[in-house]
Amino acid sequence: MNFTEYDNTLRCIFSGKLDTLTCSNLEDVLNKRIVSFLEKQDIACLIFDLSEVDYVSSAFLRICLCYFRSAGKKNFRIENPTQEVRKVFQIFGFTEIMNIA
Repeated sequence: MNFTEYDNTLRCIFSGKLDTLTCSNLEDVLNKRIVSFLEKQDIACLIFDLSEVDYVSSAFLRICLCYFRSAGKKNFRIENPTQEVRKVFQIFGFTEIMNIA
C-alpha cells in the first residue's frame, strides 16, 4: 500500500489480494495515515485506487464502508477497479451508493 497527497486529497494505492488477513494487517496503518492526513485538512478527499488489486474480500468492503461513512459520498471515491473487483462492488450494492470510477 502506498499513499500520495496533493492539495486536499489523499490517494491510497492498494495492490494484490485484499483478503481478510491482508486487511487485518493493513487496517491499523491505513487508519493512522488517514487520521494524520485529516488532522491537517479542513475538507479532505479520500481516494482508494484499486488499479493493482486482483481480489477484495468482505473485510475490505467493510473498510471501504467505514471510510465512506466518515468522509461522505462527496469526499470518498474508489478508482480504477478491475472488472472482477467492480463485480464484487456491484453484487454488494456499493456501486449504487459510492462513487466508483
